[in-house]
Amino acid sequence: MLTRAGGDGQLVVLSLGAGVQSTTLALMAKAGDTPMPDCAIFADTGWEPITVYQHLASLKAMLPFPVILVGKGNIRDDLLSATAARLASIPWFLRMPDGRAAMGQRQCTKEYKLRPIQLEIRRQLADRGSRQAEVWIGISVDEAHRMKPARVQYIKNRWTLIER
Repeated sequence: MLTRAGGDGQLVVLSLGAGVQSTTLALMAKAGDTPMPDCAIFADTGWEPITVYQHLASLKAMLPFPVILVGKGNIRDDLLSATAARLASIPWFLRMPDGRAAMGQRQCTKEYKLRPIQLEIRRQLADRGSRQAEVWIGISVDEAHRMKPARVQYIKNRWTLIER
């Protein structure tokens, strides 16, 4: 059984991308198969497929903990706007002459997902008078190479599917 690592007062957040893994974690918590997180946070780029928004709405309606939506704005509008102060590059792909595909550098995850989540966690911590948050990230064994520690001291990442 997965246990909450933190003591009393520690904020436990489910990072909800609304994909298979994070949805599985949310539904496991609802079913009592994991401890209940204090909340889930969804970082909205403003340009997700309509099916993601539909799925998110159904999850929000059924989960016993709050789902908080955060965002920096609409990444598409920002990319098309000549007035944006700074543009975060989105993933772009090339087909090499030999047929291989290559992806260019991107910054959108950091600016449109990680930073808004971190700001919300800081707000939640301040409201609770806490100093540390545990963030559950839905990464499965086939994605284990994506497991990385948080880049800020007030967040401890956990990969709860891997732990199970």
